[in-house]
Amino acid sequence: MLVLSRKSCQKFQIGDDLMITIVKIDRNSVRIGIDAPGDILIRRGELVEADRRKLVGAATD
Repeated sequence: MLVLSRKSCQKFQIGDDLMITIVKIDRNSVRIGIDAPGDILIRRGELVEADRRKLVGAATD
């Protein structure tokens, strides 16, 4: 895992197509903006985990 330190309004790029911008930093949260092509699926980690649990549960039924 790569860990970066960024300030508000700073950006970093992933690959050729993803640009991440730090929009706002609060005491307990960070708001980010993601610029990506429309064909790239972006999902929150907790949703990915929930789907994995559903698939594992369905496979054991």
